[in-house]
Amino acid sequence: MAQLPPDGTWLMQQIGDEVLLFHRYTEEELLRFNPSDMDAVKRAQGDIDALTQLDAEQKGIAHFWSGYFYAYASGA
Repeated sequence: MAQLPPDGTWLMQQIGDEVLLFHRYTEEELLRFNPSDMDAVKRAQGDIDALTQLDAEQKGIAHFWSGYFYAYASGA
C-alpha cells in the first residue's frame, strides 16, 4: 500500500489482480486498473492526470506507484 502526500488521505493498494486509488476514510474510489496490463496502466496514467481530487504532487506520486505496481506485476 502506498500513501500519497502530504497526509496519506489517498491510498494506492493492490487488491487481488487490481490496483485501486481510493480515499482512506470514505473509501471513495478514484480509479482501478490491472497492473499487469500495460494498456490498462496507460489508461490509468491518463485518468490520474484528469483527477481533480489530487494536486500535482499527489498525481506525480500516483504515477510513480502505478509504474511500481506494473513493474512488480509484469516482472519487468
